Amino acid sequence: MHAFVDESFEGDYVVAVVTAADGHVTAHRAAMRRLFRRGQSRIHFKKENDARRGQILAGIAALDLTVRVYVTDNGRTARRACLERMVPDLAELGVTRLVLERDDAVVEADRRMLFELTGKQSADLEYRHLRASEDPLLCVADAVAWCYAKGGRWRQLISVFTTVIRV
Repeated sequence: MHAFVDESFEGDYVVAVVTAADGHVTAHRAAMRRLFRRGQSRIHFKKENDARRGQILAGIAALDLTVRVYVTDNGRTARRACLERMVPDLAELGVTRLVLERDDAVVEADRRMLFELTGKQSADLEYRHLRASEDPLLCVADAVAWCYAKGGRWRQLISVFTTVIRV
């Protein structure tokens, strides 16, 4: 299993985690690339118009993915709280590769924290920080995090394929 993570901190702190079976990752990446517009290296959900967002969500819903959203109050320890809850869940799911969208401000802290958390779980979990343009499945996590944070109809649209975990 592979996991792809992005966050939003508009209001609550939201971490979206998308998991896919190893044998399906290549096909899911190809499906997401087909949703890119000509010249796009990634989909950044907040920059899309509503019609396009609907099209992208329909494409995501058609994929065989497991999607979880970890939510907590926004604050200094929010990221740690979400990761502390997420890592054991990923270990239980059998995730062996974790890809987090790269935010240069948190990479070193994440590495230290993930080293500590995976050791506590005895998890065989490889983790990497990549730019959204480097893996199209990070676009799924971006879309889900945006929809949850936005609320209203956007949160309702993802509710059919998303489990929410309050941290």
